[in-house]
Amino acid sequence: MEPERFKIKTIIILAMFSLFLLAGEMQAGRPQARPGLPYYNVDREITIEGQIEDIRFEQRYEKRASFLILQVKDKNSGEIYEVETAPAWFFQVDFHQGEKIRLVGSLAEVNGGQKKLIMAREMRLQNQTITLRDRRGFPAWSGGQGRQRKRGG
Repeated sequence: MEPERFKIKTIIILAMFSLFLLAGEMQAGRPQARPGLPYYNVDREITIEGQIEDIRFEQRYEKRASFLILQVKDKNSGEIYEVETAPAWFFQVDFHQGEKIRLVGSLAEVNGGQKKLIMAREMRLQNQTITLRDRRGFPAWSGGQGRQRKRGG
């Protein structure tokens, strides 16, 4: 009878350890707030229409691939927003200064509110809609170049 109890205890311990590992993996799949860095917040989503004022590439997020960063002037308020899009390799369309754009994204204020940043989820330009993130904010480029869910453009 004693070996039977040992087997049951061993199975319970292994099951608990497996659940612990699974919980860790599930947590790793969620977007985490990184200290000092903005994160996609669906409760702060906004839509703006405007014009591309500036285009640049910038390495973000621990020196990974260069992101396409746009400066967009809102046609209604005249405010300039910095728009973080996606890694440059994700796009199959060219962007041009002066081009009209409509975008949906999460508004974040950085540098103590001195700069307004929009983390884009969807962009409409050149009669195309480019989806960068799903409705929960998960990036369409996750998994790396060549393994993303759907290319932009």
